[in-house]
Amino acid sequence: MSQRPAMSSDDPRELRALVDDLRKVLADTRAGALDVRWDEALPEGHPLSGLRQDINALIEALAVERRRSLDYVERVEDQRATIELQRAALRELSTPVIEVWRGVLCFPVVGVMDSERSAQMMSELLQAVAERAADHVIIDVTGIHAMDGQALGSLVAAASALRLLGAECVITGIKPLVADALVEMDFDPSVLSTRRNLRDALRHIIASKRVA
Repeated sequence: MSQRPAMSSDDPRELRALVDDLRKVLADTRAGALDVRWDEALPEGHPLSGLRQDINALIEALAVERRRSLDYVERVEDQRATIELQRAALRELSTPVIEVWRGVLCFPVVGVMDSERSAQMMSELLQAVAERAADHVIIDVTGIHAMDGQALGSLVAAASALRLLGAECVITGIKPLVADALVEMDFDPSVLSTRRNLRDALRHIIASKRVA
């Protein structure tokens, strides 16, 4: 605000002008302009001097808090972007699709397989099969520590989808608890083949290729 010459404290017109200036400053502050200040020159002992100081101090405090909030939001966004990059890298590392033979893909799964992770992994697997024109897929679940019902359903659904793409799906390393869960969900053994380990699966696939 532009400064005016010092004024007396008992001039109604001057007091009215001061109040109008104050209202303008407060309106700008409410609108988000925290760089405004009530800069009217007041004589020593003026009844509004203390109010002027308090108003300016309040606006400055709001400006400081805004800067802190913006800095915090920026840091949070940077951290969020970093976390997403790390998650993407971990997904790539934890769900590699390996071509172990011509037209044969191996998909080793390690850790805990819940519904969200299984859906994401199966989507990547279907995409890899389509891109590489694979005719056999080995899903090795030897390293799976736990698998919920939805994840099992996703596994069976993925096997059916792979058949639609022209690829045979072989599951290896199924543990007893997973086998029991498959039986309880009325699993159809014709949907996918199962083998004890990766070596048996490769033998089965190589034999079928020779026959073909």
